[in-house]
Amino acid sequence: EAKGYQDCPIFRKEMKEKWAKEKKWDGKKSGKWNKESKSRKGSCPYKPKPIDEICSETECPSYDLINGTGCGYTARIIHEAVWVGTSLSDAKDGREYRAAFWRLFSYINGGNSAGVKIDMTVPVLNRFTMNMTTQEITSSQMFFYIPAIHQAAPPAPTGDGVFLTTFDQQYVYSRALGGNNPDEARWTRYFTNLYRALEMDGITPDVSVFGTAGFTRPFFGRQRQEAMYFAPIYE
Repeated sequence: EAKGYQDCPIFRKEMKEKWAKEKKWDGKKSGKWNKESKSRKGSCPYKPKPIDEICSETECPSYDLINGTGCGYTARIIHEAVWVGTSLSDAKDGREYRAAFWRLFSYINGGNSAGVKIDMTVPVLNRFTMNMTTQEITSSQMFFYIPAIHQAAPPAPTGDGVFLTTFDQQYVYSRALGGNNPDEARWTRYFTNLYRALEMDGITPDVSVFGTAGFTRPFFGRQRQEAMYFAPIYE
């Protein structure tokens, strides 16, 4: 399956009921144009592009896939690596989000101590920290993965507000969705179902730190987004 996992039957049932209620699905795999409503019956959200296809086209962080027994999520071990990052004062503000992206893009486009151009990688990772008492986001940051060829000695950033950091090897639990710009309601649903799927498999994630990952390239058709929870690996 394109998502990389079998979805839970309860999630599929809930989605079909939601589509039926909103008259977005007629019970068939493909719908017909409804001339009266001028809407596409049977339409559904884009399926995400398989991650192995994406990573064969654009470099991704090194990882090991964990063969779980549950449904509704993918589990990976993401290996230790250096990433370049910048802060996001408000991830919901489109101008601020674009400004953060271009700060990182400037780094890989030569805005570094070596003046070298560095290949773009995926995903664009947005990592958030939440105060569990107030339910408020206390920290938002955006990251690009540094390609393997530069991992041993990545050049230092020269731009303001850009920094290098090393993420330790860690577990990443994720649910995948298609499209380029999921709205807040869709992200909320995917994080909720990711938590439910993990609980059904006996895993209680730490929801104080979470992330969204965009495996997207403009004008490259089918895309992939992931909702993520993280967990440290204790040796």
